[in-house]
Amino acid sequence: MSRLLAWFRSSLPGSGALTAALVLSGVVTGPGCASTDGMVDKLYDSTRAYNRSLRWGDWDRAAEYLPSASADAFMDSHQAVEDRLVVLDYQMTRLEVDKVNGVAASQVEISWHTADHLVVRTTNVNHLWQWYEGRWVLVDERRSGGKPLSIFAEVAEDQPHPYLPGLEAFRDEYAIGMDVDEKRKRERAQRKAERARKADPDQKYSLDDLDSMPIDQRPASFN
Repeated sequence: MSRLLAWFRSSLPGSGALTAALVLSGVVTGPGCASTDGMVDKLYDSTRAYNRSLRWGDWDRAAEYLPSASADAFMDSHQAVEDRLVVLDYQMTRLEVDKVNGVAASQVEISWHTADHLVVRTTNVNHLWQWYEGRWVLVDERRSGGKPLSIFAEVAEDQPHPYLPGLEAFRDEYAIGMDVDEKRKRERAQRKAERARKADPDQKYSLDDLDSMPIDQRPASFN
């Protein structure tokens, strides 16, 4: 996983033909060595479907590959430019997968022009995917080269994406890769916190911020 993250963050140019990249990365290993759980096949399907949806402006379909919390912001950013942006082609140039950790990285080259300026531009975009509950989820997407395009993040590697969670945050939120004992401990703590919240649903203040506590509810020693 660390190697894929390093590649994603380094914003290297495309590595050449897709098949060559897959062979070198060990994704394509020859007859009899295909993934038994369908992970690689679903990666092909997901990346192609996502890019095809962007190619034809099918934002609803593309948003299905994002975390649900990111869908609205994704839709807003793409709908804001859909009347001015003309996408001519999406060409995948790199695809690698770490089946142990369920992480994949891909790169596409996008050819496009605007409605009022017909000069064709190209933009390279890196995608980072996480395998979760039997499907691939797009957790990060950043421009890695070519002409800047507003629908793709321009943030640095140490800054959060405007609406996608990033790999580490997504894995942490869903306890992906967490030790079984640690996961159970975390789940118990979450259940305990949820029971406490339900027992006192009106508790909206924090003991770390006394100003958040209504004055009439503060102990005398706090006033």
